[in-house]
Amino acid sequence: MKKTVQHLFSVLALAGFIFIAFGSDDSKKSNSKKYSRGAETVEYSKPEVEILKHSAKYESTFNSYKIHCRIKNNSDELINYLDLKATFYDKDGNIVGTGMGNAANFAAGAEKTVDVMGLDIQNCETYEVEVGTVLN
Repeated sequence: MKKTVQHLFSVLALAGFIFIAFGSDDSKKSNSKKYSRGAETVEYSKPEVEILKHSAKYESTFNSYKIHCRIKNNSDELINYLDLKATFYDKDGNIVGTGMGNAANFAAGAEKTVDVMGLDIQNCETYEVEVGTVLN
C-alpha cells in the first residue's frame, strides 16, 4: 500500500514537472461554426478539448477517487500535452480535495480516456472536472 501511494505521488510530481517545464498556455482555441437561420446568424463554438463524459469510482483503500474522463480533441492540431483538473466538494459545497490527470500526444480529432486521480478525499458528495493546461 505504501509503495502504491509513493508511486501515485511520483506520477503527480512528474506531471507537475512537465507543467513547469513547458509552461502554461492560457490561450484556448475554439472551433467555431456559423449557422444561418433566416436573417439571423448563430455562431456555435466547441472548445479545443471537450469532455464528452465522465464517471467516478471511490476506492476506500486510499480514500481516493478515480474519475474516468472521455475527451475529444476538436482542433486540427496535435496536442502535445494536456491536463484535467478535478475539484471535490462536500454536501455543503466546501472543497474537500482536488485531483489531476494528464495526456500526451493527443491527435487531431481523436478521442481518448484519461483518468483523474484524487487522493485522500473524504466526505465527497459531488465533483467537477475541467480542462486545465493545453500545449500544442
